[in-house]
Amino acid sequence: MTNLSLKERKAIVLWAVILVAFYLIATIIAATIVRNDRISSEKHHKYSLDANFQEAGRTWVDPVLLAKNQKSEAPKVAVGMYVDHIVDLSTLNTNWTVDFYIWFRWKDKKIHPGDTFQIMDGEILSSDLVDSTSTDDEHYELYRVVAKITKFFNVMRFPLDDHMLTIPVENKVYTWQQMQFVADREVSDVSSRVILPDYTITNTFLSTKPHPYKTNRGDPRYKKDRMIIYDQVIYGLEIKRPDWGLYFKMFQSMFASVAVALLVFFMNPQGDGRVGLGIGAFFAAVASSYVTTTELPGIGILTLSDLINILGMVTIFLSVLCSIIVMKVAEDDSKLGLAKIFDRLSFTIFLVGYSVANVVVAIMA
Repeated sequence: MTNLSLKERKAIVLWAVILVAFYLIATIIAATIVRNDRISSEKHHKYSLDANFQEAGRTWVDPVLLAKNQKSEAPKVAVGMYVDHIVDLSTLNTNWTVDFYIWFRWKDKKIHPGDTFQIMDGEILSSDLVDSTSTDDEHYELYRVVAKITKFFNVMRFPLDDHMLTIPVENKVYTWQQMQFVADREVSDVSSRVILPDYTITNTFLSTKPHPYKTNRGDPRYKKDRMIIYDQVIYGLEIKRPDWGLYFKMFQSMFASVAVALLVFFMNPQGDGRVGLGIGAFFAAVASSYVTTTELPGIGILTLSDLINILGMVTIFLSVLCSIIVMKVAEDDSKLGLAKIFDRLSFTIFLVGYSVANVVVAIMA
């Protein structure tokens, strides 16, 4: 650097500032996006099971006010679930299939909750009455159910995503005023045989909440502006990626493409093939990006995989741009030293900036 002119020093400093600024801004923006999505997802998971919070975009009724306005106490039905097997889970097809036991325990002889329950946001593929017993004081029924449930997975942080799988059960005949669920939490659980590829179950929940419909469904017994409210019992399973294994597996081609692109900085500044090597790495990165995109449903948002792919492709593009600049500078033999300084400086910033950006963004997810 001491042998360079002031103009050449300024050019090197300017190029270094541009690269550092790019990686700093890109890291901040990407990390903020995935962090905000993680926080939003955690709130959504909590609100989906808690009757005292309104889910974004969902019709809601205050359970406290609802109870105060209740004219008479509705029959209570204890409900519990035991998840025996998760048959299938597909983020691409936005659904999952579960095999589980559900039981009802109640006292009022006028109601039959086991005959008319339904799975919300899904369909019951099979439902078999496994056991039942009845006395003068209490009735009990146990069903084994296989259900396919629609789930619009939030894949913004894929492949470091986490989700809340829910089994929402509602009675299609008895309204909230006619029957209310009580969560049988003590004996509800998940079988130790339940294994999900690439996910681990971190927590389970069982809760109840009123489910209002913003219509009277044309029923002449109700006013037009009156909501019909049913009680709902929800079993939730929190799942998340256990490690970064899938992350590295999905982006290994992208990382390899960037590594190949950075090899140009060890080549002769006056030699041929620098730009060609970078262009080849760029198209390999595009192919890698296409492969990761096919793993996701069609959505119009930037996902974590998109951010990583964009970061890699821009890094390769800038390395090609740097190669062109170095080759142009090296045409003058007297400036060969300047070209080599450009190479060393660029390689260092690219390597550190790209590595740090990937690690920070993954941690924030």
